[in-house]
Amino acid sequence: MICGRSRSLLAIALLTTLHLTRGIASAQHPIDRGPWQQRDIGDVGLAGSATEGPDGDLFINGAGSDIWDTADSFFFLYQPIEDGMIRSNSPSEDATNPHAKIGLMIRATLDPDSPHVILDRQPDGSIEFMTRQVKGGSTTFVAGTGPAPHAWGYLTRSSGTVTATLCAFNTTPSCQTLGSVPFPSGFAYAGAVVTSHDPTVVNHGYFPASPPEVITVPSPWMTGDVGAVGVTGSALFQDGTFTVSGAGADIWGTSDAYRVVWTTLSADGSVVARVVSETGANTFAKAGVVANSNGPSGATVILDVRPNGMTEFMTRNAQGGSMSFIAGSAVSFPVWLKVQRTANTFTAFTSTDGSAWQFLASTDVSMPTHIIAGLAVTSHDTSALNTATFDHVAVSSALPIDSDIGDVGATGGVGFSDVNIRVAGAGADIWGTQDAFNYYYSSQINDGSMYARVTSLDNTDPYAKAGIMIRASTDPSAAHVILDVKPDGGIEFMARNAAGNTTTFIAGATRSFPVLFYLVRTGGTVNGYVIDGSQDTLIGSVSIDLPSDALIGLAVTSHVRGTLATATFDQVSR
Repeated sequence: MICGRSRSLLAIALLTTLHLTRGIASAQHPIDRGPWQQRDIGDVGLAGSATEGPDGDLFINGAGSDIWDTADSFFFLYQPIEDGMIRSNSPSEDATNPHAKIGLMIRATLDPDSPHVILDRQPDGSIEFMTRQVKGGSTTFVAGTGPAPHAWGYLTRSSGTVTATLCAFNTTPSCQTLGSVPFPSGFAYAGAVVTSHDPTVVNHGYFPASPPEVITVPSPWMTGDVGAVGVTGSALFQDGTFTVSGAGADIWGTSDAYRVVWTTLSADGSVVARVVSETGANTFAKAGVVANSNGPSGATVILDVRPNGMTEFMTRNAQGGSMSFIAGSAVSFPVWLKVQRTANTFTAFTSTDGSAWQFLASTDVSMPTHIIAGLAVTSHDTSALNTATFDHVAVSSALPIDSDIGDVGATGGVGFSDVNIRVAGAGADIWGTQDAFNYYYSSQINDGSMYARVTSLDNTDPYAKAGIMIRASTDPSAAHVILDVKPDGGIEFMARNAAGNTTTFIAGATRSFPVLFYLVRTGGTVNGYVIDGSQDTLIGSVSIDLPSDALIGLAVTSHVRGTLATATFDQVSR
């Protein structure tokens, strides 16, 4: 059985110590958790409002003439977003007018005539997906459905496109893509909207269980505040860059307070990032890479840089212990930071170019196999934020991780039996300048190789693919080399030589299933082979500049966004 990606027990435990935009309210009160803001947009007639009920329900009320034509009037509960997603449970509303609306919106500005994308529900249960493409332009209907029970859906924004997905209840839940529209890149707002279509009447809307969830970092990343930060932080992602704002007294002493963007590091591996800039006013503000076992007081290893260009490699060796300074150095922005884990030894490196690494220090800290790792930002001031930008971010684990890369449309996953590994992946393709696929991968430090035999692949499309990939990072536009097979037995050896460039076809062949692949990296060269019996046939060779801590694993795409293709692999080894 193919199992979709889910949060681990580690993640669930950590969420009890991360102050995320979740929780149960003890009494109805205004929405004040996280970065939520609220206001009426346009000439609404009557003021709107948003409150949270004792069970976490969102009550959202608004008037206004409509969200339509060249200018809008409605109530908006919103927060910032760049690339990311907003999703919610199925809402309901008063029947103030057949064209009253409640739903989800991504909006360029707070002006009434701003470009926007909206996925809304009308009182009769029908769904509308609409957009205004330019400031002052007319809103246009893109797609929709008639009245039907549904679990609601989400808007996904990625690389200049917003896609609407609706999930319905049939025998089992199923999701469909309503459509995709262009939308300008850059800073925007995402949130919940309600309009009565009548400025003299308030439309009372309701989202059960919780407000809509705005996800501002791509899978498999998550973000939240650790400890008592004072001011809620945030994290945005756009075109390979994380912008992270964090408050908090410090990462020091026996308990820390900071903003984290994190994923799971399993066993040996590394966390790498380039700190491009940092705005903190306090000399002890920090931005860097972190590994943590259990929340604000947990065993922690951090390599950070302060606004004055001084790095700090520090550690807390045990739960509730004191943080200790290990080593530091003077650097200039931008600076690459890396912490590498081998068993319980953590080693810190810095670099000016991401290729030549300077050893800083090593320390021994006992941590469990599965820990969190990622980016940490603190302002050293509970009343102010420190904002740092990071790029070239990667967490690479020795134990394999399964992750959907890019805008796949349907959650993939990995399953196992005694004889094979089954990987299911959706997505438009591994091609062009952006990829969408499922990746079952682990870290590859310097040279390495991988064998895998593809025994079957669902024929969802002639360009569906299954094979072995070496990749610079989990960014959809990352540099990579792939050796894959299509449903008709056509073999492709392809590469993207730098982030954001176009993938190019290098060489190919034809075989019948099963197909045994061998992909090997030696220095700056990657070779792809097909093994026929005892003979290794070189399919292609490419020179490519990959980082020292790249990723390697099994890749599957259906070439159909929202539809899964399953491939079976055996004889997988490294």
